[in-house]
Amino acid sequence: IFTSDFVRARETSAIMSEILLQHNIQHNKVTLETRLRERYFGSWNGQSDKNYQNVWDVDANDASHTKWGVESVNSVMYRTTGLILDLEKEEQDPHLCILVAHGDVLQILQTAMQCKDGSLHRSMPHLDTASLRELDFNPPQGTN
Repeated sequence: IFTSDFVRARETSAIMSEILLQHNIQHNKVTLETRLRERYFGSWNGQSDKNYQNVWDVDANDASHTKWGVESVNSVMYRTTGLILDLEKEEQDPHLCILVAHGDVLQILQTAMQCKDGSLHRSMPHLDTASLRELDFNPPQGTN
């Protein structure tokens, strides 16, 4: 289990760990991973979640923007796909990892794993709080 070091994600990962152990599913310890931190929303941080739509509207036209001091979609893609590449190299069975993070981060990672432009991240299926979803790498046909 790899989790953002933010409180809500740590709490969720602790619950997940306990449930696995209750079902006699052994696993390595929960590992804090800063690359799973929530996207930084700049001047919108700490404000109403309704303001995120302002950022997402600009994301749809430019995945590299940093308007309002936000972390760009492409920056989130870079750090989260970097984590996936590291897990592929370091873990005995990287296909059995659980990532616990935040909605925008996971939706952006899912977009990257589908080889889609970051500007499309809000068109991906919504991730509900505490939901499970398999993360598949789906390169375009004809690529390795």
